[in-house]
Amino acid sequence: MKVARAYQPDFEKNPLDDWLEFPREEIEETPDYFGDYRDNLISCADKRIRLARWLTWEEQTPEVTKESATGLRYAAKMYASFLKLGINPEQEQTLTIYDLPTVTWNGKGMLAQGYLAPQEWFDAYFLSVITRDTESMNSLADFPIETMKQSATQADPVMYSLVEVFQAYHHGRADYPSVLGRAMKELVDDGDDWSLDIGMGYLETFAALTTNMDIDFNEVLAKNLTLQEKYHIRESGPDRAPVKSFLSLQLLGMACMWHDRGNQVTVEADALPRFLVEGTYF
Repeated sequence: MKVARAYQPDFEKNPLDDWLEFPREEIEETPDYFGDYRDNLISCADKRIRLARWLTWEEQTPEVTKESATGLRYAAKMYASFLKLGINPEQEQTLTIYDLPTVTWNGKGMLAQGYLAPQEWFDAYFLSVITRDTESMNSLADFPIETMKQSATQADPVMYSLVEVFQAYHHGRADYPSVLGRAMKELVDDGDDWSLDIGMGYLETFAALTTNMDIDFNEVLAKNLTLQEKYHIRESGPDRAPVKSFLSLQLLGMACMWHDRGNQVTVEADALPRFLVEGTYF
């Protein structure tokens, strides 16, 4: 089952190498400036995610796939560490992320600055799923939703319900099916494009993964890859590339979970790199 991209970048006007050059330079220089600011945890992670997304347009050589996987592995740890600082903001924490300089930071001011929103949690959690980072996954599953609600950047209430769905499943809560059902109803009632195309895509695919409903996982995954690309094309407008659609962390993470349970991911899509689905470098 092949899912082709609707969007095609104009690489004659803006060569792929130009899109890859800046994040590669920043990543190479990360050890020199990483310890300067706490927010580098997010900015450095985002550069690695952006690079991995553009690398899906490259020929998938061993060098390219390793570069992408390595970047996501660092990004997963950075995101999880950043959110962990927000749980006990007054507490100083010493962080060592692979071979980067060891740093000591706290989470003071993060809520007032509008960090710790649900969308950041979605990215962080599914990055840890993709990279099979169990430690980060467990830490994020324990992140208090009530803390998110204190952030200066307020999200639509249904976003917090989605976080609860993933946390409820992670912890094997007995009420998981009802939590899932309530969140689906909230998305339908909300009715905006994000709720119907993105949020429902998350939960419909997750339901096919985690419940006994008569839903074909691969068919739902393929459908929602297409819907999400259309959403991001609309959201980006005619003058910007829908970069998020190049690699949907949430849908990719669910494909990884499906694979790791011994099932076959039959969807072939550039947005679902096989080496990530199979966890080749993890």
